[in-house]
Amino acid sequence: MATKTAYENLKERFAQMSNLQNAGSILGKDMETTMTSGSTNDRIEQITAIAMASHHLMTDPQVEEWLDRAESDASNFSSEDRRNLDLMRRDWIHGAALPADLAKAEAELSAKGERMHVEHFQSGDWSKMKDWYEHSFNIAREVGDAKKDKLGLPTIYDALVDTYSPGIRVSVIETEFAALDQELRNLIPAAVAKQKQQAPTLPLKGPFPAQQQMELATRVATAMGFDFNRGGLFAIDGHPSSGGSSDDNRITTRCKEGEFFFSLYSSIHEAGHGMYSQNEPLAWRYQPIGGHLGMSVHESQSRIMECNAAMTDEFIEYLSVQANDIFGSDPSLSAGNLKKHIHKVEPSFIRIAADELTYSMHVILRFGLEKAIIEGKLDAKDLPEAWNAGMKEKLGVIVPGNEKGCMQDVHYPIGSVGYFPSYALGSMLAAQFFAAAERANPNLRTALGKGDFQPLATWLHDNVHSQGSIMPADQMIKQATGEGLNAKHYLDHFKARYL
Repeated sequence: MATKTAYENLKERFAQMSNLQNAGSILGKDMETTMTSGSTNDRIEQITAIAMASHHLMTDPQVEEWLDRAESDASNFSSEDRRNLDLMRRDWIHGAALPADLAKAEAELSAKGERMHVEHFQSGDWSKMKDWYEHSFNIAREVGDAKKDKLGLPTIYDALVDTYSPGIRVSVIETEFAALDQELRNLIPAAVAKQKQQAPTLPLKGPFPAQQQMELATRVATAMGFDFNRGGLFAIDGHPSSGGSSDDNRITTRCKEGEFFFSLYSSIHEAGHGMYSQNEPLAWRYQPIGGHLGMSVHESQSRIMECNAAMTDEFIEYLSVQANDIFGSDPSLSAGNLKKHIHKVEPSFIRIAADELTYSMHVILRFGLEKAIIEGKLDAKDLPEAWNAGMKEKLGVIVPGNEKGCMQDVHYPIGSVGYFPSYALGSMLAAQFFAAAERANPNLRTALGKGDFQPLATWLHDNVHSQGSIMPADQMIKQATGEGLNAKHYLDHFKARYL
């Protein structure tokens, strides 16, 4: 038997780690969707064990030796193999930077934090979560500190952001968000004032049973192109999300019987994530190059479906037909009335239920707060006061309780510090992708009016999903749209829809 090359050994090792990580993700989704609460501690041990097994495989001294040897021979590699090797090195730096005890603490934080969030967030009782939030931020700070120098980054927070949005620096985000903040302060009141001149909106006539909401969400996700032979949609009590693997993708939503917009649009959002995962390049499955380009690109794939496609006037015509069929014919479910509900701009408390115009203000607030905590300028235990002050300053709302304030998201309990910027960056990118897709398919909106997502889904598959990480994000964006990331498309989208 021929001796394997260093690169062949690396490909085998990274495939093993990919499968372990996918298994851990599936166990996590199972914990959210079907597992009984009495099994929680056992499941946390299982998820942690898988994470530690993957960490041991990554930190094995042989991996660094293989990387060094493979890199010395990389001039003989194809461009794809060189790119894969570069991504292996990056993943190794992120993984090997953490000592075993910190890697274990990070894995436990994620598994335990999700259950604690589900248990306590609706109560808004900060006394039940403040110590956990402080613990979570302390772990995140240790993780960022361990990675910072090895990644050659200037700050701990840069290292945390790089985990989710590779190559994007905090200084760039600060500049982009400051400009966006100023634009939104003008756009939001202008849109609110314009909508006040409209005829009154008919209230929805609920209740809307959860089973019927799930039927509507399933119909729309199917129309989008989410493959239910390789995934599933589940209703849960916690935070909507997606996870699993390319061929076993689990997406979740939450139903509220008084309305169906939350469950529908969170399902559309998560199905957008799921479609990206399901359509990553098969030829590079289980390799770094075959995965996604970071959470800013991933969020663009959820936001383009949720906002740019499923909030068009044309799609709302299709939605009206489906809603009347499922919930029963009613004037409040007319396309015109649904449009008023869906396009309503109103500063509110909950990020994932926010209208798309105020949404990024929620993200900008979180970016500033988590950055301040990591930098030691804000104590995590003082988060509610800082949060509430920020919501009043940015959106003019008075937060009534922590369940509608700093305890609403799952991210901080599970240690996902540095993730939030990807939501606004992804929203900017979604508008740019949609504009490019529409240039390539002038009848795209007409198709959406018939529930036909194929023109959009095909464009995304060809230009984003199937590209995996074959090229860096900035190069992929320029290839797909003809230019680098440009917030002008995001602002033009808002002005066309709301002003």
